[in-house]
Amino acid sequence: MENGKKVLYMQQKTLIICESMYHENTMKLAKAMAHRLSCKVIGCDEAKHIDLASYEVIGLGSGIYFTKHHPKLIDLVKCLKPHQKVFVFSTRGNPRLGSYHRAIHDEIAFYGIKVIGDFSTKGYDRTGPFVIFNGGNKGRPHEVDLQKAEQFIIKTLPEYVFIDQQTPKGSNVYIHHELCNHCQTCIKVCPMDVFEVKDHQVSVKNELDCTHCSLCVNKCQQHAISIHHSTKE
Repeated sequence: MENGKKVLYMQQKTLIICESMYHENTMKLAKAMAHRLSCKVIGCDEAKHIDLASYEVIGLGSGIYFTKHHPKLIDLVKCLKPHQKVFVFSTRGNPRLGSYHRAIHDEIAFYGIKVIGDFSTKGYDRTGPFVIFNGGNKGRPHEVDLQKAEQFIIKTLPEYVFIDQQTPKGSNVYIHHELCNHCQTCIKVCPMDVFEVKDHQVSVKNELDCTHCSLCVNKCQQHAISIHHSTKE
């Protein structure tokens, strides 16, 4: 249960607030970061109705709208407290970051809060001249961008990073039952029918059929599933 307690602890200490519209580019980054922090991702409207001061770390992210973050996100800064750690992220159409984070940085500084890190990457854009070409930065953020987002979290907030569980020796697919809440999401997303419900809990039944697509790992909100990848596999 020690690792299980750690997960619950981290979920209560970190939070990501993301305002992602149109193509949900920024939400992809938010979910990748949340996976490393084992925390929730919520929108600005929901964030206004909870006690943000109870979190030690807040991530603020959105697409870049007219050279700055979404107005809802900037307005939400006034709900934060000086003792909190804040990191900022975004997706953008322009190939260079430029000064797009300046507006939210100024707002954060006004309330005496320090930004501990920034992350930004290109995102699919169908505005302005990109409409002619059916959008620019197609496929962004892609897998490499998401990996960079996770590495940003690992480097910036190492003390809050959740370390994925390891599979016991001899197992290809393993469920950590002390973390599992039996939501059965893994059963729904697995294309190879690897999981089943047995004795009122989710179990592994055909682990050798696993293709290591990692859908179950990525969709599990409790981080209760581990998959072992050998070099040969």
